Amino acid sequence: MTRVMVTLTNPDQPLAGSYVPSTFYRRNALGFIGMTTIARRRSTSAILVGLLCAVAAFADEADSYNHVHTDSHPSSEFVLFASAEAHSFSTPASANQLNEDANAIGDAVFAINRGRFRLFGEYQLSNQEHDLERMQVGMEVVPDTVVWIGRFHQPASAWNTEHHHGRYLQTAITRPSIELWEDEQGIIPQHISGLLVDSRRPIGTNAGIQISAGAGLGTVVESTGLAEFDLLNPHTDGRRLSITGRIAYLPDYVGTTIFGLLFAHNDMPVRDGHTAVLLQANDVRQDLYGAFADWTDGPWQLHAALYDVAMELQNPGSSRAESFVAGYAQLERQLPHRLTAYVREENSSDAARSVYVQVNHPDFQLRRATLGLRWDFRRRQAVTAEFTHGDSVRADQDAFRLQWSAALP
Repeated sequence: MTRVMVTLTNPDQPLAGSYVPSTFYRRNALGFIGMTTIARRRSTSAILVGLLCAVAAFADEADSYNHVHTDSHPSSEFVLFASAEAHSFSTPASANQLNEDANAIGDAVFAINRGRFRLFGEYQLSNQEHDLERMQVGMEVVPDTVVWIGRFHQPASAWNTEHHHGRYLQTAITRPSIELWEDEQGIIPQHISGLLVDSRRPIGTNAGIQISAGAGLGTVVESTGLAEFDLLNPHTDGRRLSITGRIAYLPDYVGTTIFGLLFAHNDMPVRDGHTAVLLQANDVRQDLYGAFADWTDGPWQLHAALYDVAMELQNPGSSRAESFVAGYAQLERQLPHRLTAYVREENSSDAARSVYVQVNHPDFQLRRATLGLRWDFRRRQAVTAEFTHGDSVRADQDAFRLQWSAALP
């Protein structure tokens, strides 16, 4: 299968992070799971401070290595990700149909670089929704260290940091259930509006390390699930702080293999009265710790992640704790004639005991098996067929999907 590579950054500035991957089409960066559950700790603030201090330390050492940096070549790029999908389900779709099951989606992404100034945005339109997914203004304070302000993808998601909303970027049609967006029965906040710091530094001759840390306005719990801060209809009432981050090791600084650790703390007020009664809580405090890896070896690719999610459902004067482990592994094999076969196994069965999931996310897939075949029949265009069998709190479901996806122009 032909590798498609397009950058939305200056070629001399390989920036990494949730705002835009270094190589905008790193579909082939898929991971490896060999991880154990990380012990939960209530030290998220200390971790955030530590990551920010590490970023500052990297910045202080910016002049200690030979880095070719040119800011005299301003650039701007625009990419439209388009997809169309037909599907069939063994059971009726839920009232809250997933946006990933939309019949047609257009996702416009643009980036502007002027010296050290950065502007990045993403707007998605489908027959299910329209949303300004990301809008970020940034400054490259030192080479490969960018400070962003705006709405961004939180860096504690292994899948969404790499693939974001562009369907063409991911081999599979569906994304793992634990990685779903807030308005798609996602149980973990994926968008934050505030401050993001992202830094990448070389280690030795070929390796590197990448650190991202973000903080800002998070989500609230409503009757239909999680609701993120909407830049087009901004209301900050009731929203509280979310902090999130990652630290990752790159065996090859310019390669696609990466191993890392993730964390997030989300304080999510329950804004719907009926949901608060069902949850017996007016506030959900969620802590996430995880590990991920993307690994490539010739025609084989593996992408995997493991999350430990702990929550406190709080009412004045009382609280109730619950937790679960969720993970997935997706294995891919490139075949002749630009074909790619893939299989994915997801297991979040512990979440069946979570009141938070039962009440507010009844269609969340507790277990799911996925089998698919993708054909990159033209440059930047692909057709994918996928079969899934999933179990949720509400019902079991078999699904078949056929999708065309493209990156234009």
